[in-house]
Amino acid sequence: MEVDEFVKKIKYLKCRSFFPKYCGIEYTSGILRKLSGRNARGNPGFFSKEEKEKIIKGVETFLNELKSLKL
Repeated sequence: MEVDEFVKKIKYLKCRSFFPKYCGIEYTSGILRKLSGRNARGNPGFFSKEEKEKIIKGVETFLNELKSLKL
């Protein structure tokens, strides 16, 4: 089963802690299945447009926090 490009990129994040804190998305078994590219019935599963927008906004917030750190 092919996983879409969006999921391939966000798999580098620790989604269990990142999603609730930065995206406002509760990390559930449904999210875990979407990360593997399937739904509860084993069919292809994808993040909705709204979820993708929240994730992208969360990544932007995270990057801005990293940039503001003083080294």
